[in-house]
Amino acid sequence: AAADLDILQMKILTELNSNNFAELLYMNGGNIAKYREGNDPLDYVSIHDIAVSSERSSAQPFFDIYVAYHNEKDYGDKIIRAALSGTSKWTASQQISAITTTTAAYQILFLEAVTKLKIAVQECKDADPVVGVNPVLNPIDEAAALLIGSMEGARLGGSSDLEDGQLIYNVANRHAFQFNTINRDQYAKAVSTIEDLLFAARAELDALDCIDLELSAESILKYAMVGITQACIQLAVQNEDLSEFSTAQGLAEAEGLSLAILPLIHNANSALASDIEANMIRLPGEDPLPSGAVEVGKMFGLGFAQALLLECDNLGSIQRVDPCEGVVCPQCTDGKTTSGAPFVTWTMGFFLGTWGLLTIMW
Repeated sequence: AAADLDILQMKILTELNSNNFAELLYMNGGNIAKYREGNDPLDYVSIHDIAVSSERSSAQPFFDIYVAYHNEKDYGDKIIRAALSGTSKWTASQQISAITTTTAAYQILFLEAVTKLKIAVQECKDADPVVGVNPVLNPIDEAAALLIGSMEGARLGGSSDLEDGQLIYNVANRHAFQFNTINRDQYAKAVSTIEDLLFAARAELDALDCIDLELSAESILKYAMVGITQACIQLAVQNEDLSEFSTAQGLAEAEGLSLAILPLIHNANSALASDIEANMIRLPGEDPLPSGAVEVGKMFGLGFAQALLLECDNLGSIQRVDPCEGVVCPQCTDGKTTSGAPFVTWTMGFFLGTWGLLTIMW
């Protein structure tokens, strides 16, 4: 999705202290072209538009969980505009850049991907069984574009250059080697699973297999959290020895990424979420990570399992931190797996081509 170009450009502008221009880009957009027919004028969707869209209420129960946690309907928009206007707790340019881009990529665009998947399920349920579903823009393709991004290219697993991507695919691939969750093709196992599930979801929507489509959609969203959780743990290790006066970029990154999964953890275990907040949400004048990286890693492992009911082993481990040590979750599974490998192989080129076309609009 070309939304990743907006995020990259916002990152560059904020790192250069050009926050006014970054805010203009955030508010007005410049890369996400609206779908148009015939001689309709060219117009753009901005990340701000996505952040405050009423369509997000379709993303249940995620939308209500995130809104309840933040006590704010437009929580992502509020965070970004405060940072760009200089009214947030973040003062260093690298921190403003980090909180802006992580909020946009892993909170705002993630929820938009959730929205598109939920819309797909509803369209499936509402469809005429004779006519089927034939939207101008397939919501599964839109979700794929929002999770992958235009800079990942058409290669399975995303770009081999880890500097290219800005979205969910990239955060998983960046941490796969560190956490030993890399597959034989040298990209993240979670990304491979998401790809299989997206292909399956596309076929399930076409076939009006709404029950399996709903399972695929839920599993996509769960596996999207693997890379985000790994990033939080890696940042806990990185930030462990920083002082209370630090202006390190990693502190803002840790908060922006943690807020992508904390609402889900809070919904499952509010006490555990509070412990994570005490370590990952920055309070000026206090030492980062008072519990230490090892314990925070275990908190995330338990929170990941309880919130998503997904096996903690999906996270792997890093350095001295094993997030799954002591985690017991009898209800956890490996999520929905697809059995349509021949179908996936046969249709791969078509779907990748479709997602490539969507980068023009998303």
